[in-house]
Amino acid sequence: MINRDLAKSFGVVLRVRRKAAKMSQEKLSEKADVDVKMIGRIENFIRNPSVNLADSLAAALGVPLSEMINEAENLRREQGAKKKRQS
Repeated sequence: MINRDLAKSFGVVLRVRRKAAKMSQEKLSEKADVDVKMIGRIENFIRNPSVNLADSLAAALGVPLSEMINEAENLRREQGAKKKRQS
């Protein structure tokens, strides 16, 4: 079974980072040279970004991809721990 929790967490991190940068989806799509619909699909957990796309998005936001992935991993761990506590 494929675990898509990291991709979902990456979508959350992308949205948080984009909003913190006061950047619209349109502006991010221009800077990353990607269709604006793809940004929304990633942020809404409809699509999983490739490594190259994730790297382009991170570069457009001015942060290292590794930093965004670390944030996504931490968020995934927090959500997993929360689910265990609720069980």
